Amino acid sequence: MLGRIAASCILASSVFLATAAFADDQCPVRGGSVTIPFAPDPGDLTPSKKAQFPPSLIYDQIYDTLLRFGPKGLEPGLATKYEVAPDKLSITFSLRHGVMFHHGREFEAKDVVFTLDRILDPKFTSPWAGQLSSIEKVEALDKYTVKISLKQPFAPILSILATAWYTAIVPYDFADSNNLNEKASGTGPFMLVEYVPNDHVLLKANPNYWEKGYPCIDSIRYNIVPEQQAQISAFRQGNADLVAINDPKFIALLQGKPGNKAVEPAGPVNESGLAINTAEGPTSDIRVRRALSVGMDRKGVIDTVLFGHGEIGTKIPCGEVPYGWCQGKDPELPYYKYDPDQAKKLLAEAGYEKGLDLTIQVSLPLDVQTAEILADQWKKIGVNLKIQQIPDFNQQLDNYIHVKDQLSIVTLVWQPDPHADVYPIYYSTSKINLGKFKDKDLDALLDAGKAETDVQKRVKIYKDIQNLVADKVYMLYPFTKPVNWQYVKDYVNNYKAMPSGSFFNLRYTWLNKK
Repeated sequence: MLGRIAASCILASSVFLATAAFADDQCPVRGGSVTIPFAPDPGDLTPSKKAQFPPSLIYDQIYDTLLRFGPKGLEPGLATKYEVAPDKLSITFSLRHGVMFHHGREFEAKDVVFTLDRILDPKFTSPWAGQLSSIEKVEALDKYTVKISLKQPFAPILSILATAWYTAIVPYDFADSNNLNEKASGTGPFMLVEYVPNDHVLLKANPNYWEKGYPCIDSIRYNIVPEQQAQISAFRQGNADLVAINDPKFIALLQGKPGNKAVEPAGPVNESGLAINTAEGPTSDIRVRRALSVGMDRKGVIDTVLFGHGEIGTKIPCGEVPYGWCQGKDPELPYYKYDPDQAKKLLAEAGYEKGLDLTIQVSLPLDVQTAEILADQWKKIGVNLKIQQIPDFNQQLDNYIHVKDQLSIVTLVWQPDPHADVYPIYYSTSKINLGKFKDKDLDALLDAGKAETDVQKRVKIYKDIQNLVADKVYMLYPFTKPVNWQYVKDYVNNYKAMPSGSFFNLRYTWLNKK
């Protein structure tokens, strides 16, 4: 599914004519509530305010975006169509008429201007301001028409405008004057009833939702349940209707069990990234890095850590067709084939024929398991890997960015465009350049990728980026997998997974409890 989405996220003159492809024509059954055990506590439900991903899994039910992702590409959201200027420096959006905010006012162009200007305002301190840095100006041409002018052509802009955690539309007369954790107003299918921190979030159906006839259910309740095993227990005991599994070792507890249905994942789009300090120490030697790559049995990691529920991939994961790389579907990347003898030879050439000591930092359970498997694998080539467990992932990431750690495993989330996958962590001047390297050739490719608007030319650019990173081993990628594996009760109908792991499609879901 994501392949068709990614291919469409290019600046091109387009007109939307259809409504959302996810929707059926009716709800065979109406009413009922869906309960989801959820973690972590969202903390802040203000759109675009925090970099944390979990809050968006809730507020994408409350708010809408101009565009959105569907099975066949970009679909209309609050915009019914858009037109791109021939010079690719402006996009004009035609907005829906008669869409109502939860507080009773009609949605209009001023809300789009307010939302995007707010994100770009340094006083708002949005972590996503950089995603919109290509915008020169946003202006309301009339009540239902918005024009976005760009500083230069920027291919990812449409996908950014379709992503709730970046650009959920908030009302100009409400967002700054209310605590959005207590009183929210969007145009989405559900309305905030209450958020009790560390306990639950309750949403109710919006009776005036612009997609007529939806949502089918009356409410969604997110119960804050920190532990995965407790979430699964709640689901198995009938106290939850949907559960998202993050650790594949728990899949066997639900797979094939009576009363449950597995939701087909939207694709392997979540990567495990092993950041390498290329600036100093042993890993500054390309021969050492290449030894670590060919000394990694990626399939062995997948079979052990993911119980086979994963793929070999790169930073642009296998599921992001046509941009991603998939073993078996694309030519072998340099230094990806498991070859411990070649690894030993490379280490000897680098002066480490008697062995090498390295340290790796990890925090998340799956990353700890991955590090333990790598320690066993690399021991066979003469590398002694010391594992340092850091209690908090954010602290681990901060440690790696700001100090001289050698290796660090970080979980990398799905992005709506390959530019967002690779530019922040590979560009030489990026504040989160995870390899601590500077490569003019790579920078040139990254700049070309964000500016190119031809799909096939852009595909080649991102394939070249993945080949270069693999050849120089700027980062290592043990595996790629779905963001999560979701299960629903057998009375839950018309629910589909999203690449991001979002519960977006609950608006079209109906329950048939007997």
